[in-house]
Amino acid sequence: MSASIDAVRGLLALLRRPRRLLALATGFVGFVLYVWYTAVRAVPNVKRKKAARRLARRRTSAGPGEV
Repeated sequence: MSASIDAVRGLLALLRRPRRLLALATGFVGFVLYVWYTAVRAVPNVKRKKAARRLARRRTSAGPGEV
């Protein structure tokens, strides 16, 4: 069989089982929400680390009499 027929058969197998398709869609949405939630929770730490690096860089590159 050709590859295109196999792809159509796979799609038809999913469409014949709507519960499986719903489970896949639910899993995908859950995964996206999990990644989004984790990224949002990490933002304050990332900003804090960036600010600390920026401050350290300023202090090391400051010349005499500069802060």
